[in-house]
Amino acid sequence: MLLRNDLLQYSQPSPRTIRILWIAPEQSHAYVFDVAARSAEVELVPLATLQADLRAGHACVLPADPYVMVVSQELLPAKHLQLRARAWDIIQGLVAQEPEIYEARLRGQMIAQATLQHGVSHPTVYRYLRRYWQRGQTPNALLPDYCNSGARGKVRQSSAGVKRGRPRKNGADTGPGLNADEEIRRTFRVATARYALANPKFSRLGAYQQMLRDFFVERRIDADSGRVLSMPHGSVKDVPTFGQFNYWLDHDDDRPPEVARRPQAVVLPPLPAPAPAPLPPGRPGEGFYLDAVRAEVQLVSRADRNQAIGRPVVYVATDCFSRMVCGVYVGIGEVQWPQAMLALANCGADKQRYAQQYGRRIDAGQWPCRHLPETLFANAALMRGWNGDTLLNNFNLRSAAVDDGPGDWRAVLEKRFRLLTPQQEGGSCRLDGVLDLQQFTRIVIDCILYFNSRHQLAHAGATPRQLWDWGGEHLGGGLKTYPEHLVRCSLMPVAQAQVTSDGIMLFDSLYTCARAMSERWFERARQRGAWSVKLAYDPADLDTVYLLDAAAPLQFHACHLTDASAAHMHLSAAEIARLPRTQMALPGASLRSSTQGFRSLVN
Repeated sequence: MLLRNDLLQYSQPSPRTIRILWIAPEQSHAYVFDVAARSAEVELVPLATLQADLRAGHACVLPADPYVMVVSQELLPAKHLQLRARAWDIIQGLVAQEPEIYEARLRGQMIAQATLQHGVSHPTVYRYLRRYWQRGQTPNALLPDYCNSGARGKVRQSSAGVKRGRPRKNGADTGPGLNADEEIRRTFRVATARYALANPKFSRLGAYQQMLRDFFVERRIDADSGRVLSMPHGSVKDVPTFGQFNYWLDHDDDRPPEVARRPQAVVLPPLPAPAPAPLPPGRPGEGFYLDAVRAEVQLVSRADRNQAIGRPVVYVATDCFSRMVCGVYVGIGEVQWPQAMLALANCGADKQRYAQQYGRRIDAGQWPCRHLPETLFANAALMRGWNGDTLLNNFNLRSAAVDDGPGDWRAVLEKRFRLLTPQQEGGSCRLDGVLDLQQFTRIVIDCILYFNSRHQLAHAGATPRQLWDWGGEHLGGGLKTYPEHLVRCSLMPVAQAQVTSDGIMLFDSLYTCARAMSERWFERARQRGAWSVKLAYDPADLDTVYLLDAAAPLQFHACHLTDASAAHMHLSAAEIARLPRTQMALPGASLRSSTQGFRSLVN
């Protein structure tokens, strides 16, 4: 016979343990709770189903309750009693209302009233309910878990002039050493991701040695010329050790997948995946929110790594329902609508191919977004230069300006690499003048993969990918799919180019295409003079641009760099603009105005 508070341990179809919270008087049904759940969601199950599972051997009743809190009152500190009393005062009236408290719709209304009455947040009430149901439905279930606190595995605070950890074995020669604070740790993470991008086989020692060469040197950026000025190697005495580098790679739970964890004496079992509930309203694809943030790090040119090109802007398109990051774009220059549209275009891209461009191999299920939404909500600051005709006419996609939207991804980009925090007045940043645009974009992709698959959303108790998959299966969605090249080309910014005898000149680069060759454009330009055409382009990747055909609006002819502009291969607009004049393809003085306009655009 099953009783209230019984624990049923299931071995199949998936291992889990549930607690019976309440059984209907007529023995028709019961409310059960998964004790390993991260949310306060309760399930309604026919009692006959539970009994059938016991008879079939799919489940068994645990003889002892490992979650119940049995303690001596005299041994409890006064602070613990106060915390328990406060929590019990908040939920006492809620848990007394059975079975209404177990119905999700009614529970939400009751919790809303409790938050107003006691002046606490919704997550606080849900946390108390979850602990109460998990630990045997007694007031002691609300006692704080201070007994689990301790120093083992915790990060010790450092004091100025005092080195944490054991002294160096050769400290007399090298000094006491360097504390690995948050700035040093983010340098470890960036250096690791940067090394993994450039090397097919990862080596901890190789990553450490490259980090010392690149990051632990005296470096500053000249304010007038933008040049990166470095001191000779060895000018920095206090550098982290290889042991510190190894320790923090294993300690931080956000290592790139190439960095395998070193063997440990004890391997902890993985945490169970939380259920995707309570769910936010809506459905996948009903609306994407488009936002932008400027990273506080100076990037360098791939053509000349001693030349700074500015601080990048990260544009992100997020699904309002699941918080899944569906599209991203990293640009240089001021925040602007045309570059934001490239983040929307990335929403419809094949993410496997996109990540592979930056050296990251992923499975299709790791980033399953290849869609456009029903409605695009954009931050009002992005709407300068907005033109919704393309979105509405080509994709029946409505757009609207909003003051704020979901920005859960910001916390991950900030936590993993601290790329969004301004440096203190006069303070130096080790990342300035080291990363280029490709390396920075790779780091952003790593952050997005981490956020989509591993970041637990506080309001839902699940990861964005879990919510996305769940919503797609149970709620359908407002997602739209279109050919990737049409989405990308139609959302790219457009510029005037000149057809010359040397090629199609866009800014400082020369291009050619199959149509130009078959129609002998360059011979005609030599005989009759240059004329204008329109090209769609990506400022971050000018290797290929697209010729717009006035006779067929959705026909885009791919144009590739000519041999004369081979030096511009794999460079962005900002990098090309800062090349010396001798490296630019300028066939004539008549094109100087185009070059000047290009420089003003990227600057």
